[in-house]
Amino acid sequence: ATSAALLTMKGVAKQPAVAAGWTETKPDPKAMSRYPVAWRQAVDDRDYLIRTIAFEASGEPHMAQIAVAHVVLNRKKSGRWGDNIKAVVTHPGQFEPWTTKRREIEGLSPDDPRYQSAAIIADAVLSGQTPDPTAGATHFLNPTIVRERRGGALPSWAAGEGLTIGSHTFYFPEESDDSPQRMGLTMVDRPFMLTPRRVR
Repeated sequence: ATSAALLTMKGVAKQPAVAAGWTETKPDPKAMSRYPVAWRQAVDDRDYLIRTIAFEASGEPHMAQIAVAHVVLNRKKSGRWGDNIKAVVTHPGQFEPWTTKRREIEGLSPDDPRYQSAAIIADAVLSGQTPDPTAGATHFLNPTIVRERRGGALPSWAAGEGLTIGSHTFYFPEESDDSPQRMGLTMVDRPFMLTPRRVR
């Protein structure tokens, strides 16, 4: 007899192990069509978050990748850039890789190590396993790259110190002066553990 737990996996093709104890799955579009729209949107949102992390923060420390993922979620929460992750990351002029490398981003295979590495980060963030190291940032940039492209200037929203994590600096342009990060309450050195969940 087939258990109920195995029936939910029907139509899902297994991908290679991402890391010890982790596996990545690639949904079968035909099988997905039988699921509610909300579930399909969650799968789509996860995929767009993975791709965004892979292109915005590839090569960055895990903490910086986690911070980039949280910026996406903070923007979604605000509703200003869209009500789902896909809308947020593809909002015109917001996430540079989606503007300049969209074809490459969409062509990234789930078998690619960049995708698999970003999937671990995305899953940890989406599951709530990793708190927001930015304490609510909605903007970020790599100041070195941006200054090179803009003749030494940063955008107006990048006024002030910001919060540096990896090579990115995170900003809170919509926050008041009493926001947690401006009051010195942000802890970015907290140790985060990205560990596989154990099956019980």
